[in-house]
Amino acid sequence: MRKFLVFMQIKKLSIFVFLIICLVACEEGKDGLEGKWQLREMQYDDRVSKVDTVYYNFQFGVFKLQAVNHIPVSLNEMIGSYSIVEDTIKMDIEPSFVSNLTALKRYYDWDGPSEKFRIVKQSASSLHLLREDEVLFIFRKF
Repeated sequence: MRKFLVFMQIKKLSIFVFLIICLVACEEGKDGLEGKWQLREMQYDDRVSKVDTVYYNFQFGVFKLQAVNHIPVSLNEMIGSYSIVEDTIKMDIEPSFVSNLTALKRYYDWDGPSEKFRIVKQSASSLHLLREDEVLFIFRKF
């Protein structure tokens, strides 16, 4: 009988530890950026550029840039990794996707395969990223 009680206590403890691990794993990557964000505008010193066909998708340290309704299709999506340190997000496009830097500039206004932004505003429905050259990217949750 004593062995049975010890076994039951170990079983309960194991279930508890398993649930804690599951909860921690579910919270991993919860930086508030997960999901799809639609770029709405880019604010430069001298002008504002309205955008509605560019999306940034974030998930567990991986991001995807998407430009819809553009041809050729091979330039519409680029995948890379991102990291956040304090209020700065750094995005690096995977080398296999950087075959055409002209497309990066044309569709996403990136000068190279890597960009760094300061997170100026972040809520459940809005995201403002300030690039190092002081261009403000304004997104809405999609």
